[in-house]
Amino acid sequence: MKGLIVTKEKKIRLVSDIPMPEINPYEALVKTECCMICNGTDMEIIRGELAEAQQFPLILGHESSGRVVAVGDKVSSYKVGDMVIRSSLPDCDNYYSAWGGFAEYGVVTDTAAMEKDGLKNSTGLTQQVVPKGITSVQASLMITLKETCSAVNRIGIHKEDKILIVGDGPVGLCFLSNMKLLGVKDVAILGNRKSSLETAKRLGASSVFWNHDETEKSKLKSQYGGRVRVYLDTIGSLDTINQGMDFIIRDGKIAVYGLRTGNELRMNLKEMRNFSLQFVQWPIEENEMLTHDLIADGILKEQILVNELITHVLPIEEYEEGFAAIREKRALKVALMFE
Repeated sequence: MKGLIVTKEKKIRLVSDIPMPEINPYEALVKTECCMICNGTDMEIIRGELAEAQQFPLILGHESSGRVVAVGDKVSSYKVGDMVIRSSLPDCDNYYSAWGGFAEYGVVTDTAAMEKDGLKNSTGLTQQVVPKGITSVQASLMITLKETCSAVNRIGIHKEDKILIVGDGPVGLCFLSNMKLLGVKDVAILGNRKSSLETAKRLGASSVFWNHDETEKSKLKSQYGGRVRVYLDTIGSLDTINQGMDFIIRDGKIAVYGLRTGNELRMNLKEMRNFSLQFVQWPIEENEMLTHDLIADGILKEQILVNELITHVLPIEEYEEGFAAIREKRALKVALMFE
């Protein structure tokens, strides 16, 4: 079957020699319809910077959606025809797997059926069935929305909180979408792209600030300096983390979602001695699965403006344009279609 791989030379290639997966009694076979490029994790894998994906060549992708086409004898959570998200692949003879969502077929695991038989497995907790009325493209977007929504819950954000999001990429805008869905009123965004900041306004941001304009940065400091309960850093660099100290209230929180911290963290504490620092850089399956119905309902009721977040829908054969659009900052979320 065909799929996108990353070679040992860190090049992306569309190949057709990936072995078809074989399912066990607790698994279902999924025909992939869509997989989105993750602007963070996928790009780090391609650069060879993600610790969890260091063996090449590998099959890329973890934001997949597709239809169940076959089920194992023990499966009860999936049936043929279901739209499901997060199908994946194990390593195979000729390729390692970095989740393998960019393959023509994938596998989902019925964790509930396994637990019923006394078997431990958390793989399938987030491989959930999508309600009717949600397209495969929207279903793939649900993965980023669910990851960020579960992070909002883990951080402990409340409706009355004053929030500053740093970063106007798809993650920052998905965080914004979730907070508006949850009724948080005061959410500001500091970003680098004017087009994304315009999108943030349409998504309901209370204020937006362009990082390349000193006047706007001064205005941000005046309005939000020392007043923010949660400073949410979707970049995760040492500079952006330390910047949070200028904005949080006493006993406020700097929450870091971005992955650019490196292996060491140094902070300038200034005179702040009462604050929290929380890293939410990797989804926890048990938390993510609980957001599924909320996000699906938000999409169906058009409370989440998916068309603002998905800027490119391309056939898998045009993958080079999709990755180029992300590298060149021309895209938010890029969907690559197998159908």
